[in-house]
Amino acid sequence: MNEKLYRRLEIAGGGVVFAIATFLHFLYDLSGKSVVGALFGSVNESVWEHLKIFSIAYIAFAAVELLWAKPPLKKFVWAKALGLYAMCISIAVFFYIYNFFTGKPILFLDLASGIVFAVLAHYLSYVLTLSSSNTGQYFYTGIMLIFLAFVMILCFTYYPPDSALFRDPVTGLSGVLPDSFDEGAAVLDTLCQIR
Repeated sequence: MNEKLYRRLEIAGGGVVFAIATFLHFLYDLSGKSVVGALFGSVNESVWEHLKIFSIAYIAFAAVELLWAKPPLKKFVWAKALGLYAMCISIAVFFYIYNFFTGKPILFLDLASGIVFAVLAHYLSYVLTLSSSNTGQYFYTGIMLIFLAFVMILCFTYYPPDSALFRDPVTGLSGVLPDSFDEGAAVLDTLCQIR
């Protein structure tokens, strides 16, 4: 393993993941609302869709790290799985806590939390990968957790559960919107329901 290169990649990881996630946020519209754009991009403004794009970016960058720096595979997979779930849970919890106090989303806080928690996820995975403990024994658990993340990404885009996590705060709807959808009417309807 090239430890110096791995350290540099992990330091850059938060920013790279944020940049990839930013691109993925617009991928659905840029792709002409294609299936590939829907699976890998954000189809609405729900918390879930933002967790999805950060997860995809995190996993994609982890693959680059694995191929380039060649860290110990078993420890690396477990560390990345924990980093992935820690990042997603932290972003969601932070979003709901600050929304409880502010009553509305604040773009700056959303962007800042994405960067901060992506950086912390890379720090966590770096520490776990290089730790002296035998975390490699959790390799298969790590594989299953990453596989579960992929399954959720693929399923919940088109078949989201009925939960606030999956609901677009603007339209009040979940998942991919139909082509004939009148977004203005949905926004008006959502505003009327708030009162």
